[in-house]
Amino acid sequence: MKPLKIKSQAIDFTWLPPAEEWDFRSVTQRECRVACHWEYSRQDRQAMAKLPNGQNYCPENYRGAARELFPQRWTTLTKEQRVKVLGSFTEAPALQVHKLGDFIKRVTIHGISSEIPAAYLEQAYVIIPSFTRRGVVAVTKQFGKWASLESKRYRPSRRAQAADLPFDALKWLAVLRIDGARRKAGVTIGKARETVKAFGLRRAFNHYGDVFPNYTSDGGWLKAGTDALRCQARSRANRAYLLAELA
Repeated sequence: MKPLKIKSQAIDFTWLPPAEEWDFRSVTQRECRVACHWEYSRQDRQAMAKLPNGQNYCPENYRGAARELFPQRWTTLTKEQRVKVLGSFTEAPALQVHKLGDFIKRVTIHGISSEIPAAYLEQAYVIIPSFTRRGVVAVTKQFGKWASLESKRYRPSRRAQAADLPFDALKWLAVLRIDGARRKAGVTIGKARETVKAFGLRRAFNHYGDVFPNYTSDGGWLKAGTDALRCQARSRANRAYLLAELA
């Protein structure tokens, strides 16, 4: 008796969203942080929908080329455009000190209140050191103690470490975007995982991090979507969250 031949079913890729929205394998290590912040900002539909007159939403900390090119898909930007966007971000200093007057001008839209004495605006700082009376050594020592105690109030963010690039945050975002199309098409998670895996094999190329959403279980897939929503909420609350050590 001849063995039965099982016909392999063709995989339907048509329900997937455009690959430019979720296949982030072209993102390099150098551009990972900015690309991650860029795509999560694009995902913020609530902010994108608020602007009147058809204006495009743009994160307020974007400058130069970043402001000109947002909200285009990061994966559709040319190498030259990506370089220009990266050039609009600079490495943030470990400590920034501003005069009170300058600081108020930056953070308020109502101007400086006339009730604040002019001497405070010129001589006070957001962090107020007593260099004249106590000296630089005493001030530095006291600031170190304060920073050490104050930091204990905050839970350390693993993604705020410079050595830990947020490739997995892009991976989570890919699942979140694919999942919207999956539900609309009535596709099961298992079938979605199979489709994504086949897509990756069909369109294989070298990539720079573990960013392709190839999950081996439904639980891992669901967790990735939840992690993406959590990451989006943190990024919305703190626009510098995904831009660790960049400004």
